[in-house]
Amino acid sequence: MEQHPEQFSECVRLEMRKHIHQTYSKNGYDYYEIAYEYLDLNPYDDVLDIGCGMGEFIFKIRNKGHMGRLIGVDRSSDVVERARSVADKREIGADFRIGSAEHLDFPASSFNCVTALHVITNTDPRKVLSEAGRVLKAGGRVVIATNSRMSYPILQELKEKARERFGWFYSTEWTEGFETEIANEVLRLYFSSVEEFRFEDALEYPDAEVLVDLFRSNRGLWGKDITVAEWDRIVDWVREQAIELIPEHGYAEDPRNFSIFRCAKPLGL
Repeated sequence: MEQHPEQFSECVRLEMRKHIHQTYSKNGYDYYEIAYEYLDLNPYDDVLDIGCGMGEFIFKIRNKGHMGRLIGVDRSSDVVERARSVADKREIGADFRIGSAEHLDFPASSFNCVTALHVITNTDPRKVLSEAGRVLKAGGRVVIATNSRMSYPILQELKEKARERFGWFYSTEWTEGFETEIANEVLRLYFSSVEEFRFEDALEYPDAEVLVDLFRSNRGLWGKDITVAEWDRIVDWVREQAIELIPEHGYAEDPRNFSIFRCAKPLGL
């Protein structure tokens, strides 16, 4: 195994972030559980999860006894294959597909509920929201989660230092963003009903190495042409910087504020 397997595997990156948030979150919010409650599902609703990752939210819905059609779409073949494997192994009835959030391969009015949990920031937000509204049935619901742009100031400082040092660039061309500060306004361009629910949390770093691991888990946001040797060198340099950012007593809080939006009634329907 490579020293830094996240260089090649989106599954590894997602597992790293999941472990860090489960272990070091101050308030321990389960935003999948929160999103599920706000969906207010009927037993046979058809649900589409955009940016489904390894299928965890879909699995949560099915494990609660939901009987409707469940479909997850993600652009990463790595995570879609993992989701399919887990679904087959556990005999969970769900459909996982490789696809673009900006161009959903479904007819209009296909789903009662559409979700996009912490994924729109790394897309073209307006195209994704337009597509979410297009595939939503009349009377359906859209649930979206996104962070505040003020989240993770320590991590963001570390990223900026790395970008200045190594001349990195984001792998996505979209830079508009979709943070909580603008999300409400943007959502009202596509949906006539928008409710926002705000949550405050923080990551508690017990030492610099946790911050380094969180940085590593964001590898997928950067250009893909970095070699293994280059990535190893970057991680070593980041570790030196992280040690300077974490106080000597080995503890720091990185605030993480996020909102969940519940939307309905796409404009034009």
